[in-house]
Amino acid sequence: MAVVTFDPTAFRTTYPEFASVSDARATDMFTIASYSILDNTDNSPVMDVNYRTQLFYMLVAHMLLLLGTSDTPTLNNAPPGRISGATQGTVTSQFEYILPQGSSMSAWFTQTKYGALYWMATAQFRSARIYANGSSGIGYAKAYGVAPVNIPGGV
Repeated sequence: MAVVTFDPTAFRTTYPEFASVSDARATDMFTIASYSILDNTDNSPVMDVNYRTQLFYMLVAHMLLLLGTSDTPTLNNAPPGRISGATQGTVTSQFEYILPQGSSMSAWFTQTKYGALYWMATAQFRSARIYANGSSGIGYAKAYGVAPVNIPGGV
């Protein structure tokens, strides 16, 4: 299996709204995402490297909106959450940070459309899957063909 190598040009082709973001800034967001959010190793639950690449692009776009698109920290004044209300006369604005049912992490992801898309696209990897290995029951462990244990006293 392969790992994703971040390509800033391909990222900007997918998300042209980030055309002004420097390669260094976008690559930094990818590095943070690959170290802390989505596993980019051979042990990743996302086996398809093309799918994982698209997930990383969503994460980079999400993080750029939250943490800012500029290399200069003073220009990164993005508010947390989505705008839920605005007034023009005497300037009022409201932002929402909803804690949906389920994981508390979903609130962080649903602050932007890219994060919400990532959260929905990765739902299949957050679900527990239980597979029955053969049919076990009274008598024999049929999956392994092993005779039952003889318990003295017939318990």
